[in-house]
Amino acid sequence: MNTPARSSRAANPLTFAALLLVASVLCPPAVAVDLEPGKVVEVPFPETDLPPSLYTLFTGNSAQPTLTFRLPDNYSPDRKYPLLVYVPGFHGGPSGNIGNAQTIAGPYDWVVASLPLFKSNLDREEIGRGVIVSFEDYTTISTAYETILGRLFELVPNLDPERSAMVGFSNGALAIAVLVSGHDEFVLSHFKSFCLVDNGMFHLTDLHKKRARDRRFLVLAGDDKEDMGRDLRIRGGRLLEDSWRLLGVDLEFRVLKDTGHEFRDRQMAIVGRWLRDEEFEEGSFVSIPD
Repeated sequence: MNTPARSSRAANPLTFAALLLVASVLCPPAVAVDLEPGKVVEVPFPETDLPPSLYTLFTGNSAQPTLTFRLPDNYSPDRKYPLLVYVPGFHGGPSGNIGNAQTIAGPYDWVVASLPLFKSNLDREEIGRGVIVSFEDYTTISTAYETILGRLFELVPNLDPERSAMVGFSNGALAIAVLVSGHDEFVLSHFKSFCLVDNGMFHLTDLHKKRARDRRFLVLAGDDKEDMGRDLRIRGGRLLEDSWRLLGVDLEFRVLKDTGHEFRDRQMAIVGRWLRDEEFEEGSFVSIPD
């Protein structure tokens, strides 16, 4: 009688153990963290996982791109929470701005996070010494954000994509517009609401596509006429709202009162009310003449 052949795993347990070790090195699991109410967690990413951040490209300072997130004061693993991701302006810093994220959403009911900006390359001869995010950076931003935010969804499994949001100011608004207009599968499947503050309106396109059309958008611009191009931003925002609403997209454009190119506590409170579906306070906006 023939003896059944043993599997290769049984025949060579040392080889199997070695393969497991190699797999654990190549595909390391997310490091678990204690999920405690009010806790702030920083998750740095090595150079092997991500390209250099825009902060590093622009300043020359070497710093690991870092995700920072905060759990709400009423956090419980037994319920789901919306996630707010704040994408900062200028070069984004090495880890975004978690303080702004918390100011927008408040200390309760939301998990908040912030992360750096990314660009495929930096050309100092461009406007703004190359810091401005553009469509050519889509692949770099998309890959980096899927890696970073994918880790967050692993670490905090009780997040609710249908109530989650991304808010970006200035260059961060551009980054969000590039991702949405590129129909980024990860972003559009993990976030319902998008707020662009004082930039990005000229990059927000192709919202008629099904997944983007099902999202909601708030586009804000300041009213300070001293800022260069302020009238253009307001006219562009109005046209954006009119054109996409014509196709059934839930997009609202508002002009912030007594506001230049800035995003401070007063403006953040307005965005927070929108995220929570609350009525805006009277006097928050200026009327736009026809």
